[in-house]
Amino acid sequence: MSLGTFEISREAADYPPPPSILTLLLDADPDERQVAAHLAHGELHVARRNGIPVGVVVICRKTVDTWEIMNCSVAPDHRRRGCGTALVRHALDVIGGKGARYAELGTSDASPGPMALYRNCGFYVTGTIRDYFLDNYPEPIWDNGVQCIDMIRMRADIPAVD
Repeated sequence: MSLGTFEISREAADYPPPPSILTLLLDADPDERQVAAHLAHGELHVARRNGIPVGVVVICRKTVDTWEIMNCSVAPDHRRRGCGTALVRHALDVIGGKGARYAELGTSDASPGPMALYRNCGFYVTGTIRDYFLDNYPEPIWDNGVQCIDMIRMRADIPAVD
């Protein structure tokens, strides 16, 4: 699928992925064990510009009607250029094409940029998991100088396909 200047396609979710893709995945989740688990159970979709990976999204089936965006990352020099929006919309299209009714995700409370992106793509907040990043990661995680503490859970309703 081509969205703007980005080509987005499903790629093998083997671990470890090529270094350029692993760097993107680790930017969104610095725990290699988590990244490996997401790839083992999910689908990897890569956004490329001129053949170079500039963004990734990993989706995973949770229930019959719900999939989760487990990882979404855009290279720093491609942020705020539509790549993140293209990746999230691509993920929602893929999830809807599988007959799912909902897409879910979790993001850090220290991430106002990604939260705005997700809201613009139709996600709404469903809850908060207190101390998630303190309880589930061995080292503190920082996002733009702010420590990640709580996980904000979000959901998007996917219209039924006729």
